Amino acid sequence: MRKGFTAKSQLYQDDLAYIHADGYGFHSAGAGDAILGWLKHFNMPSGMVVDLGCGGGQWIERLNQSGYDTCGIDISPSMIRLAKRNSPTSKLVCGSFSDVTIPDCDAATSLGEPLNYLRSGPAMRRTMRNVFAALRPGGVFIFDVRHPTSAPVGVRETHKSSKEWFCHARIEEDSRKGELIRFITTFRQTAEGDYCRNEEVHRLKLFPRGEITQWLRRIGFRVKTARCYGTYQMGPRQSVFICRKP
Repeated sequence: MRKGFTAKSQLYQDDLAYIHADGYGFHSAGAGDAILGWLKHFNMPSGMVVDLGCGGGQWIERLNQSGYDTCGIDISPSMIRLAKRNSPTSKLVCGSFSDVTIPDCDAATSLGEPLNYLRSGPAMRRTMRNVFAALRPGGVFIFDVRHPTSAPVGVRETHKSSKEWFCHARIEEDSRKGELIRFITTFRQTAEGDYCRNEEVHRLKLFPRGEITQWLRRIGFRVKTARCYGTYQMGPRQSVFICRKP
């Protein structure tokens, strides 16, 4: 564990939640057009959509504006508070989506790798079963995940900033364990004009594409995979899953 970081860091505390909502909404924005098109293709111009890992609520608010009812689920209380402001008409639930009760719905989404935070196969399969049970016949489950590699992966560093904040991530990957760890340091400007520093550790489990497909089909889904949401391209080890309940 890197010095200064704790393995018990709560995910997406106030500063990182704000930064993520302010500067990292490009994924749901890029994926949104394709998902809305897929929902209409499946004859779902309206209905209830549940978003797993709703973050700051931008995606569920876009769904609301497109005529859908929505429920957002997120493990971070700070994210839920932001979602309440950004999407005030949505139902919101704070908790792990492997454990909370998923309401009856016509569709479910999970954008930006939230399912990788489940950290184990049993938790992933439990979530898939819960979604399948909550979906009405003909319902769809659309999500993306990151996959492992058998080759060693070097340490990577990324950063992003605005006038109000700076976010740095050091990314380490264990190809033997199929695990990715992000050591995240943030600086956010306070009302007094100085900057508050915070640190979080995010551990993600990387699931093979074939394994996920097999789990979904055993549960009862019809499954298709893609490498993009329409014109929005995913990374080389990311996949989109479009799953339908018969």
